[in-house]
Amino acid sequence: MSKTVNCIVFGAAMVAVGWFGRQLVPTGAHSRSAKSEEAVPVVVTTARSVVFNPPTEYVGHVEPAETTDILPQIDGYIKKVCFDEGAKVSTGDLLFEIDQEQYLASRNLRYSEVRSAEAKVEVAKSDLERAERYYRRLAAADDRGITATELDNAEMALSSAKATLNSAVAAVEQAKAAAAIADFNLKHTKVFSPMSGRIGRAFHHVGDYVSPSKSALARVVKLDPIRVVFPITDRDYDAWQSAAERRGTELNASRRFRIRLPNGEEYAERGSIEFGDNEMSRETGTLVMYVSFPNPSGRLVPNAFVRVLSDEANPPRALAVPSGAVVPCDDGVRIWTVDGENKARSVLVETGKTWNGATLVKSGLSEGDRIVCSGAFKLKEGMAVVCREENEVR
Repeated sequence: MSKTVNCIVFGAAMVAVGWFGRQLVPTGAHSRSAKSEEAVPVVVTTARSVVFNPPTEYVGHVEPAETTDILPQIDGYIKKVCFDEGAKVSTGDLLFEIDQEQYLASRNLRYSEVRSAEAKVEVAKSDLERAERYYRRLAAADDRGITATELDNAEMALSSAKATLNSAVAAVEQAKAAAAIADFNLKHTKVFSPMSGRIGRAFHHVGDYVSPSKSALARVVKLDPIRVVFPITDRDYDAWQSAAERRGTELNASRRFRIRLPNGEEYAERGSIEFGDNEMSRETGTLVMYVSFPNPSGRLVPNAFVRVLSDEANPPRALAVPSGAVVPCDDGVRIWTVDGENKARSVLVETGKTWNGATLVKSGLSEGDRIVCSGAFKLKEGMAVVCREENEVR
């Protein structure tokens, strides 16, 4: 009970001390304190026109600009594989050798047939010359010295000689055609790369029997330059074209293309549009774009997925403010400004995209206006502020 009474007495004493202390403080000091609390500290900056160029991001996949499957032109057994799997190859590099023994023998046979046919042509020419001389002699003889049957026989022999020569000439052409096929077959016992690029694994090896009707021997892909393929919406495509037309440039000259790799790193090379598809997809409302990128080190691999960043190559300047200065409210979006008397004023603005901590302001604000970028939540209309400057958005 005594402890309770002591607490009550102590509390009453503290109240009395506080009341006497209040009476000792001058009224002017209270007013000065209240006045100093009216000025709210805020951080301000100046609204400036900046290069505002937010990129649009798309999901794309990498594909080679050219791909070729190496196919055999003849049947046969593989004798030698002449490349290292995964290596770079150049146009004309030897890739495979197919056993040429039968094709070499066939070529020799066909050329012997050509020589035999040419020899028969010479014989047929001699027979024709002899038949012509005999026919001319009979035709020039006196009718009383020869019979009509002899003349007819000579004429028939001449016609037969001509036919024999024509047949021999045709046989030569046929033999030469067969020899050309034999040359073709022998030539294609060696398989060369039709283009430069990187070759993959060998699908067949030494001792395998191959033919044109079976699977490919290997595949070569062209990796430098390489394509990145991605779809863009019809709205984006229209915006790209409109921007290019306003600047009087081609679409490729008005856009800039970069790649973000799967590890988040930005690829060092910049891309350029090869072409866009010739039709917009009716189902998705998108158009497929093909953008070419240099790939000297082979960093970009076909069928890999990357993110494509596209922005304007020569963007215009636009009015932007720090995103922290934008205050959503019931009637839209407001920004607090500071007038010449260091009073807070709110203005209703129309904003655009946000990028790199800055928000585009389309209307409601002028360049050079002082805006509150920190501390706006404490403000009321007309409230005095104490300003600390911050570097403007760049």
